[in-house]
Amino acid sequence: MEKLYYGRGRDEDNKKLIAFLDEVFFINIPQLNFFDMLPKIYKDKYRPAYNNLVVQDENGEFRSAIGNFYNDLQIGGEHFHACCIGNVAVGEKYRSMGYMIELLNKSIEEMKEGGVDLAYLGGQRQRYGYFGFEISGRRYLYGYNKPVLKHAFGNEPSGFEIEPMQDGDIETAEKILAIYNESPVRSIRNAESLYDVLCSWNGKPYIMKKDGEFVGYFSMDENNKIVMECGVVDNKYLKNLVLAVFETSPEYDIEFCTAPFETEKIKFFNASAENTTIQGNESILVFNFEKYMRALLRVKSQYAKLCDGEAVVLIHGKFGDENLKISVKDNVPSVEKTDEKATVEFNHHEATRAFFSNFTFDRDSLPAEVQQWLPLPSYFYMTDTM
Repeated sequence: MEKLYYGRGRDEDNKKLIAFLDEVFFINIPQLNFFDMLPKIYKDKYRPAYNNLVVQDENGEFRSAIGNFYNDLQIGGEHFHACCIGNVAVGEKYRSMGYMIELLNKSIEEMKEGGVDLAYLGGQRQRYGYFGFEISGRRYLYGYNKPVLKHAFGNEPSGFEIEPMQDGDIETAEKILAIYNESPVRSIRNAESLYDVLCSWNGKPYIMKKDGEFVGYFSMDENNKIVMECGVVDNKYLKNLVLAVFETSPEYDIEFCTAPFETEKIKFFNASAENTTIQGNESILVFNFEKYMRALLRVKSQYAKLCDGEAVVLIHGKFGDENLKISVKDNVPSVEKTDEKATVEFNHHEATRAFFSNFTFDRDSLPAEVQQWLPLPSYFYMTDTM
């Protein structure tokens, strides 16, 4: 009988794990590799093997691996214990043998035992839907092209000095964090690893200076086509930011990824961009609907006027029932457990779609004034995904 190891990976297998993942995902794309793509989790110091649940044979060869990358969040002033699932991999010879199902179930059980509030991932909706994940949130992509610069900004120069961010520049990292930490929905980052975070997905981070003083930053994707994250010390510099990006990238068209609560950026981009695309954000698995809904309603009330209203909703969640009274009065939201009889019932997927997803009919059973609050701004910056 063959003995297989199920459990967390071992630190001494870091390089072996990454080689296995590269073979599974990039066998026909040798120019790509996980170490360069996501340095924030695959450098040895971040313990990539340990942060994976794995199946290995007696010789230590990997058959399957799933990353459980814990990444705590701050949402509406409330702390969330969160986990991002990444690199879901099964070796080519071992597919359709149940390894992925076993490891994903172990992954979710570990999160549940560890008090996780929320899990998220990117990947095929139907594949992960079996485990309770559902697409959520929205991101806006504002598109500019070079002719737009002429008509919108008169082809002015940015007036900024633009420099690649340097690994180990902690002083600059602290200045970037000061901007990022103003976001009401964010990961808990630190200056020492920030460079690796901004290099996610083969990204290239840049800083902008005016007369030698730091005024902002942006991180471009590997194709120089999408600004995954950006920020300025003063919103009067948003025009200069757009111009600086075009001075850095050789591309004709560039999109700026924007969160729904970044209202000053949205006002500026709405007035000057050529086009707008609305996309879904990450798929989420909600362990605690009460906490997540309360925090996101609080965030939304900070940038939108919410109608007065209330509903009692019974959610048959994956991790148990939650009977919740949800209300807004004078733009002050409340979500709390109640013994009142629910007027609306949802299963886990229906509740996720109703409260957090775009363009869904699941919320049609809610009162009209409650529908006005939705979708709630579930959001993960592209640089915070794995």
